[in-house]
Amino acid sequence: MAKKILSEHRSSPVLYTLLGISCHSRDYNLSFHLNEKLELGFTKMDDYREFSFFFCRDDNDFNSYYLLGNRGLDSVLLPELKQTDYIFLVEGPLKKEHKDRLIKVIRSIQSVLTAFEINFDTIKNYYIILNDLELHFLKITMESKIAYSLSKKQEVLSCSKI
Repeated sequence: MAKKILSEHRSSPVLYTLLGISCHSRDYNLSFHLNEKLELGFTKMDDYREFSFFFCRDDNDFNSYYLLGNRGLDSVLLPELKQTDYIFLVEGPLKKEHKDRLIKVIRSIQSVLTAFEINFDTIKNYYIILNDLELHFLKITMESKIAYSLSKKQEVLSCSKI
């Protein structure tokens, strides 16, 4: 009887674009320059593990942008990219012209040494990191929604006492 061998082959995700940034600036300085040059609105979120984490959503293009520090206190998020200081992840459809413009604009920032596209095939277990990032972001948004609803309830209660 013939045996079937199932091999697990993961192709690179279609709706993600991954860019690497080598830069001497601190994370807040780089996010400021990215906000200024790309007209994005990066905001600092709770750190992902020990790595800095910034997020921005562009409703016009239906894209979400993540800026992650690749270096922690004593570890590297993506060991395959030890020379890369920051990971710029774009979630959503991204045309080649838009991607090329992103890289060009990021390279034009004075403190940036280089910016380049990263092929997902070069990263071992990238799907685990993408899943972890999504869970981390969901956790942050749920906590902020709960905190917002509690503050609204307290505000209503304090107004009703007056």
